[in-house]
Amino acid sequence: MEQQIRFCSTSDGVRLAYAILGDGRPLLVVSGWLSHLQIEWDDADVRPFWEGLARGRRVIRYDKRGTGLSDWDVADLSFETRVRDLGAIADELGLDHFELLGISEGGAT
Repeated sequence: MEQQIRFCSTSDGVRLAYAILGDGRPLLVVSGWLSHLQIEWDDADVRPFWEGLARGRRVIRYDKRGTGLSDWDVADLSFETRVRDLGAIADELGLDHFELLGISEGGAT
C-alpha cells in the first residue's frame, strides 16, 4: 500500500499537502500540533498504524499550514482558518460526507 501526496490551495492562497491511502469510505484525519506526511510514512513504527486504518477506508491526512509539506510562511494560524483548511481539503476531494478523526489538538478542529 502506498500513499499519494497531492496539494491544494486555500482561499487565502496557502498550499496544503495531503495524502491519500486506501480505498473505501473516506476518513479525514486532522493531525496534532506538528506533522510531516512523508516522514510519518517512512517511520517503520508509524506506517503500520496508517496502513491498518486504511483497510476498507480511504484515509486522507494533511499537513496543516505552517507544518510538514504545506506552506510554512503563513500569517494566519487561527482556529477559524484551520477549520477553513479542513473544508478546503474536503472540497478539493469532493467529499460531501466523511468520517473525521482529530488527533491531539486536531480534535478541536
